[in-house]
This record gives sequence, C-alpha cells and structure tokens, in this order.
Amino acid sequence: MSKLIKLSQRYTKEDFREEIRKVKDNGLKLKMLVIEKILSTPTISAKEVQSTFFISPKRMYEWINQYNSDGLEGLKAKKKENRGSGKGRTKVDEEVYEKLKEEIEQTPNKKWTLKVKQSYIKEQFGIEVTQQAIAYRMKRC
Repeated sequence: MSKLIKLSQRYTKEDFREEIRKVKDNGLKLKMLVIEKILSTPTISAKEVQSTFFISPKRMYEWINQYNSDGLEGLKAKKKENRGSGKGRTKVDEEVYEKLKEEIEQTPNKKWTLKVKQSYIKEQFGIEVTQQAIAYRMKRC
C-alpha cells in the first residue's frame, strides 16, 4: 500500500479547475494540474502522479510543499535576484573609469588592487561595480 499524499484543502475541485483555465503560464499550469490530479483522486499514489506527468519525486514533493504552505501563490515562479542577466543594472559611464585612471596616475605609490578600485568608485560616485567589470573596463581605457 502506497503512502497517501497530503494536500491542504484550499479550494473546491471546481474552483481549482477554474483557476487552471485562467492561467497562461505553462509551467504554472503543469504544477496546478499535478495538484488538481491529487485533489481529484485522493487515493492516487505518488508513483502514479510522477509517471502521469513525467516528473521526478523531488519536483512533485517540492510543488506539493509550495502549495501546502502558500496555496497557488506558492506555485508561482519566484523572481530571482542577481541572476546575472544584466537587466536592470546600472550602466557606468566611461567618465567614471577615466577619473579612476587619473587618480591612479596621480598616486603611483598607492597599491591599486581591484578591491581598492571598487571602493574608490563606490566612495566617489556612489556606484557599486563588480571587480570583473572594473578589470574589463580598465583594460579598454
């Protein structure tokens, strides 16, 4: 006998199906269909759900936990911070790097590591720049 899957009863089956119809995001719709299958067939085994939807046990239980803790909101994809896509990042003007280069030339005895350059830009211009960006832009100056 397989272990029963426990789900919070947040919606009626009909209300849940109606919510599924409204969703346009296919990833969210798949998650909702998995939950709907479990809601409509309380005696279904985890293996049956996994084989029906071709998902791993880990993924299935992750979705069940998200639904149990936060309902439909828990199933929605979370926006990830600092993904590295570059979208929304501040483009640093060439002027900042020219000023940094001038400062380096004026203080030849100071050791200008990337960390020191990064601190200088933050203190002088209030901009946070990665060390990688500084190294890349300084080669171009």
